[in-house]
Amino acid sequence: MLLSASGQDASESEVTDDEVVAAAESLGEELAAAKESSSEFAFTTMVMQCNEAIGDETGIDYGSVCGADDDSCC
Repeated sequence: MLLSASGQDASESEVTDDEVVAAAESLGEELAAAKESSSEFAFTTMVMQCNEAIGDETGIDYGSVCGADDDSCC
């Protein structure tokens, strides 16, 4: 499932920049595939859930940076 690349909490482990980039690329690939195979509503819902999970982990309101209805982000 999306956002489950690691069983570890990032705040409790030493995560390298390369690992973060790799996880982001993997998430991007999964979202691109999901966009192709999902309805617009299902995809938008998934992106909103991802944004919320990213915000919970990082403290950054990712949704305000890249909205679900912004095709240039995904």
